[in-house]
Amino acid sequence: MNAPLSVRQANTLRSLSLSIGCVENQTSLQASQALKKRMVSINPLEEHIENAGYSHGYLGEGHRPEYKNIRKKTQTRYVPEFLKYDNALERDVLLQCNCSEALISFAQTRMEKSCTSVSHYLIEQGFLDVAVFYWGVSGRMNIRFAQAGSLSSIAPIDDKLKPFETEGILFVPALDLNQKVVFAAAPLGHQLGAFEKALSHFDEATHKIVLVIPQYQEVLTVTTASSNALANDDLSMSALNRFMPSQRKLLTISPVIFLGALGFASEHLYWLGMALLTISLGAIGILRLASAFSYSDKDEIKVPNITNWPQYTVLVPLYKEAAICRQLVDALEALDYPKEALDIIFLVEQEDDLTQKHLRKLLKMSMRMIVLPSGKPQTKPRALSVGLAATKSEFVTVFDAEDRPEPQQLKKAICQFALEGHDVSCLQASLSIDHAEDKWLVRQFAFEYSALFDVFLPFLSRRNLLLPLGGTSNHFRVSALRKVGGWDPFNVTEDADLAVRFARHGFNTKTLKSTTYEEAPLTLTAWLHQRTRWHKGWIQTLAVHLRNPVLTYQQLGFKNFAMLLLMFMGGMLCLWAAPLTVVAFTRILWNYHQIGAEALNGFSIYALFCFLFGLGGTVATVLQGSAKRKFRPTLLEILSIPLYWVLGCIASYKALIEFFVKPHYWRKTEHGVAQQRGKQHEG
Repeated sequence: MNAPLSVRQANTLRSLSLSIGCVENQTSLQASQALKKRMVSINPLEEHIENAGYSHGYLGEGHRPEYKNIRKKTQTRYVPEFLKYDNALERDVLLQCNCSEALISFAQTRMEKSCTSVSHYLIEQGFLDVAVFYWGVSGRMNIRFAQAGSLSSIAPIDDKLKPFETEGILFVPALDLNQKVVFAAAPLGHQLGAFEKALSHFDEATHKIVLVIPQYQEVLTVTTASSNALANDDLSMSALNRFMPSQRKLLTISPVIFLGALGFASEHLYWLGMALLTISLGAIGILRLASAFSYSDKDEIKVPNITNWPQYTVLVPLYKEAAICRQLVDALEALDYPKEALDIIFLVEQEDDLTQKHLRKLLKMSMRMIVLPSGKPQTKPRALSVGLAATKSEFVTVFDAEDRPEPQQLKKAICQFALEGHDVSCLQASLSIDHAEDKWLVRQFAFEYSALFDVFLPFLSRRNLLLPLGGTSNHFRVSALRKVGGWDPFNVTEDADLAVRFARHGFNTKTLKSTTYEEAPLTLTAWLHQRTRWHKGWIQTLAVHLRNPVLTYQQLGFKNFAMLLLMFMGGMLCLWAAPLTVVAFTRILWNYHQIGAEALNGFSIYALFCFLFGLGGTVATVLQGSAKRKFRPTLLEILSIPLYWVLGCIASYKALIEFFVKPHYWRKTEHGVAQQRGKQHEG
């Protein structure tokens, strides 16, 4: 069996050093740099694990300058006198890994005081492969070695399974391939004696301990901590549970109340439902009309000519996006922002080998990739939570795989943050569909986006009202984002939930006059999958923020609390009640046909006006937004908007079912389809 490449390199360099007699510092440095070119550079995450600097391995692949990853605790750690090296366990493992006595002695004489052990130095300099070393440790101590990618993070996590530390060694809970709980440890070379002592305390539970490389333990630690952070800090603010105990009690008795009301006052219940529906539809319509008539396309931000821009992090969660990697990298490379101040982090799932393979070939300066371990919930906000832990900048933004932001978007965001007060925590850029000339469904989607992001949201922004975020092109102050708890991994529309949490903490959200171009779903199935996820997330958001409605009202104030109820509850109510609306208006029209104007009583006229306000508000914003984007909707497309609402109704019922059956399931939207089809047509 051939020795690993790193061992052969070590033997070659050892022979050279022995033949020369003494290797000068300069020569040693050049040799190590030559070896490092064959290694994959990494960027460790923030101070989350006691890792004294194994700087080559699993996390953060890319071409970005490395950080030092030494926790405060490690800065005061005792460093042994290396010339009096006497760690028998580490020496035995190194010899087992084909490291000769001469190489070990050579490492002792060349170690810097920042290194804590001989194995650390040999791994840092490329003489020894980190996986080979820990494989040797596992054999020496008769415990399992877990390859990177073979464990899954745990969420939600029980108090008994939280990471713990003993003898200065961190143990992180995870699930193995058999879905059994194990504790992953990565002791450094000088800690092997303490690790062996710690194992003696576990007795029969030793089989639950597995060895991993430090980089993999690091990503397991950060992913586990990030996935559970919000639920651990404040369970009532997380969508981990559908309902809290008080909500469950209310839901238990609500069917009884409903059936009782239906039996004794069915007519009154019908008219009450119609009243709520018409109020919601009419109020939304009035707001949309107001936004259309107060539309303004002025106040364009001018970017000053300055050289020193603050550090900016771009988070890009990816899952099964191999087909679109090149377009994505090109779009992000085109960002007009100093590369030395930019940190672009691609967040890729462990099982997505194809995306990792494609992306690894395309990474450029300021770009790196973090591979997330398997685990639940497998959602976009889970990936973003890990990315937030890796963020060292003052500002952060999120882009999706198919996004193509305007080159100066980051600079415009910095300029607007500078003009706004510190109470402005987030800026939402406009989203626009770049293939709106496509079929009816795509065009309706494009009209909807132009009405929302170019007309309605700027109206809410100007009036400091609750502004629901889009899932991409959100620009955040990192301090504010961390203060409110970051993204909720269990909410499938993390943007809507985050907008409400910002408002509850007293922060404002504004719109940013910059556009990100993206792709609309091409098929009805893809559209329904995406819309089902959105509506399910709105239900989750309502369930979370109405757990204590009095507190939410006090934190939001009257206007924003009304907006919460109107946009999320009212919007869902209108969709769920669409069949009832059709029945009601069919009944009115039939009665009008039978008996004439006598059928139009006061309530019928009121309901008709509310419906017209709702439809009129939508049409007005669509026309205004489409004019800006030059979409030019036809009369038939305008008249068919109610049909588009019917599709939304179908998705809303699917979302309601999924909320109870699989609340955290993320329906993946396939990207790059329009681009691939365009290339086929060109060919």
